[in-house]
Amino acid sequence: MQNYKEILVPLALKAGDEILKYFCKDYITEYKTDNSPVTIADISANKIIISGLEQTKLEIVSEESRLIDFERRKNLSEYWLVDPLDGTKQFVNNENEFTVNIALIKNNSPVEGVVYAPALKKLYYGNISEGAFLYDYNGSEVTVQKLLLKSATGFRVIASKSHMNKGTESFINELKANISDLCLFNVGSSLKFCSIAEGQTHIYPRIGAISEWDIAAGHAVLRSAGGRVINVMTGNEVVYNSESLRTPDFIAYLEKEKYDRVKDIIIFS
Repeated sequence: MQNYKEILVPLALKAGDEILKYFCKDYITEYKTDNSPVTIADISANKIIISGLEQTKLEIVSEESRLIDFERRKNLSEYWLVDPLDGTKQFVNNENEFTVNIALIKNNSPVEGVVYAPALKKLYYGNISEGAFLYDYNGSEVTVQKLLLKSATGFRVIASKSHMNKGTESFINELKANISDLCLFNVGSSLKFCSIAEGQTHIYPRIGAISEWDIAAGHAVLRSAGGRVINVMTGNEVVYNSESLRTPDFIAYLEKEKYDRVKDIIIFS
């Protein structure tokens, strides 16, 4: 499989630098029809990413660009799926848990991706042929660490900070009733997937649809680290390029043993 790392890593860093120009600054926040926020940082980062990806000659599907009609999109075997600024609510609230997300989708599965947290100066890159890596830009030198399977103690569940819904909350409450050593962490953006890939947390449940671009890059990183994102209705890996570009209910995990502890507790409310 072709490797786009030399394009993706510098491109994510460049988009992240652009976003930081507006972080903790005064700017106008607008709202889409679904009441989600969008800022000049989203738009500016998107322009940088689109321009950089054009050299690959692949189609680009981005949250902040006009979408390709499904009749044409459904036949794509390979394309980019982009969320230039995930965690906009955290960004607007001057919190540091926002990310740049770029994923390569091939045959409806994420095979390569980058998640960059500009305010944290951490970048996660994954390629299913090579594994997942953490680039840490804190300090005078960049450190690169391959993410290997490791487990935190206890049973650590990670969930959304600003998009918690009743279905996910009910599921987590059911887990609490059945798992005595459960600890819950709430984090914004696609960093939830990266936390699992690093071994800091164990599962990320999402009962309720979100957009495919919200999870694709994180899914690519986690999958490259050996993890999975499971459709709770089918028990199979989540696939992409649906007509709605919305996800099914899912559970993300790195270790199958942790998934096995929760797969029979799934409830719907």
